[in-house]
Amino acid sequence: MDLEKYSVVSDNNHIAQEFLSEGSSGTIKKVVFYQEIDNNVFNLAFGDWDEDQQKINDRIRSNNSDLHKVFSTVASTVIDFMKYHPKAEIFAQGSTPSRTSLYQMGIFANLEKIGKLFNIQGFYDGGWETFEGGRNYNEFALKAK
Repeated sequence: MDLEKYSVVSDNNHIAQEFLSEGSSGTIKKVVFYQEIDNNVFNLAFGDWDEDQQKINDRIRSNNSDLHKVFSTVASTVIDFMKYHPKAEIFAQGSTPSRTSLYQMGIFANLEKIGKLFNIQGFYDGGWETFEGGRNYNEFALKAK
């Protein structure tokens, strides 16, 4: 994807990836972590790094005025992760309904680009279906084409 994004630092397995968000609230360390929940099935965890707790805080609102750049950066970590784990399936869900809605808007806005690389599904009304506009999905899943 050719959108503006931050530089990312990754561990050797591309499981943990981090970057610095720069904006109106200062510099904020963001972390994307791909947690294996089943054989080749990963949950995408994302949020601000809480130095005191030594973990991701996925509930905090940074309001750093760089939402699109952050989303583009997270998307770039998905592409990077899938290069090293091409048979993986990734699941993502916001920590709140409003965050899930934000993720859905980001996916929909870039659906043409995403669709060239991945098959993406949304969980709707008790089942999985091919992602499309006009639905309020609860969760998302993607696999490389």
